[in-house]
Amino acid sequence: MSAGGLRVPRPPRPTAPAPRIEAGARFGATLAAADRRLAQAVVTLREPSGTNGFVNAHPMAHHRWLPSIEKGKGLALDELIESGAAWFEGGQPWVGEAELELFEAPTEELARLQVREPIAAYYRQVGVVWDGGRLLESGTSGAE
Repeated sequence: MSAGGLRVPRPPRPTAPAPRIEAGARFGATLAAADRRLAQAVVTLREPSGTNGFVNAHPMAHHRWLPSIEKGKGLALDELIESGAAWFEGGQPWVGEAELELFEAPTEELARLQVREPIAAYYRQVGVVWDGGRLLESGTSGAE
């Protein structure tokens, strides 16, 4: 059993049997935690776009949790950090439509979210270097 995961198709390449970046191309992704599917999406590309919804341009807050190697000893690492991109390179953005399904899970509330006004879906190949950040707080999880 895995802790979680995000699955996306392999990066498209003109010489490999992979999805092409072109109008009508479809890409799927799934999100799972503890081997339970929480969400799945399918994006259908329509046309190249002059802009996109790139979120990694701004600093982001992340939790870093690592359990102790000794059972019952709590977390060895318990931090709230801020990180941002030190370098970025992006390919041509594309805009299209998306289908999104959220599934019931005993410990998550995702399925209660409702998509009321989808605006668009975007696809863009990106390369990012994460280099450094800053500690915002330590011992924030309350985990024992």
